[in-house]
Amino acid sequence: MKGPAMLERTYTEHQSFRFTWSYWLCLALTLLFFYVCFQQIILQQPFGHNPAPNSILVLCCLLMLSLCALLHCSSLQLQLDKQGLAVRFVPFINNWRKHAWQEIKDIRVVSYNPIGDYGGWGIRGAKNRRCYNISGKQGLEVLLQDGKHILIGTQQKEQLSLWLAATKTLRA
Repeated sequence: MKGPAMLERTYTEHQSFRFTWSYWLCLALTLLFFYVCFQQIILQQPFGHNPAPNSILVLCCLLMLSLCALLHCSSLQLQLDKQGLAVRFVPFINNWRKHAWQEIKDIRVVSYNPIGDYGGWGIRGAKNRRCYNISGKQGLEVLLQDGKHILIGTQQKEQLSLWLAATKTLRA
């Protein structure tokens, strides 16, 4: 599908941390803390040679559980349509950050190094060079008319490239 019909369709992508290594690592550490709490508080068997106080163990369990819940609920959402681009990173950015096509100087799918270029995953960068990503090394690079750069991670490089190619002349 090309031309006006393609632009009438909206490109959407939703990503979450649920199936990333960071989520599973957090979950494993949380289970470890729960096991330690169970052994030390319920079974009354100190964990290790120099066990931590029970209050510290409970606090660590609650913190790790909160981090897992945060990762579980976090999602990166991208939407492209005839009005322009919209992105949000729930629960950190709940409102859509919108950019009309007239504000966008250049837009393309690129490969990048999340750690080398932006220092990791999540919401990264400074005011004029911002990155929103969950995982992977592919992203939608957006250069705005005011000189700001935005990079939005994608797990659907091919579909996004096809949508951009099919709507290029209509967005101009």
